[in-house]
Amino acid sequence: MSIVKNILRDEKNRLVLLKDQIEEQILSLPKGSLSRKKRSNRFYCYLAYRKGDKVIFKYLGKDNSPEIASLEKDIKKRRKLEKRLREIKADLKDIKRGLGER
Repeated sequence: MSIVKNILRDEKNRLVLLKDQIEEQILSLPKGSLSRKKRSNRFYCYLAYRKGDKVIFKYLGKDNSPEIASLEKDIKKRRKLEKRLREIKADLKDIKRGLGER
């Protein structure tokens, strides 16, 4: 049984390190989502995010800007990392249960 526990401990350590790395990456990426609004046959982009209980819309500019494309890519990356982080936390919970930890 000690071989299984050693494997679980190694996996737990690996997941903790991976979790810390992903959390650092998430902090460096923008939060929120892009919102496109049509005004007089033109589309304008806003960054929508929460600040406390309020939803803030920050004006970014016209829809065809290269900065907006880059921001959209970063937001998608953040969402993907957040999904992966949830999976890692669930795996850590299972491993702790297997090791008899709380």
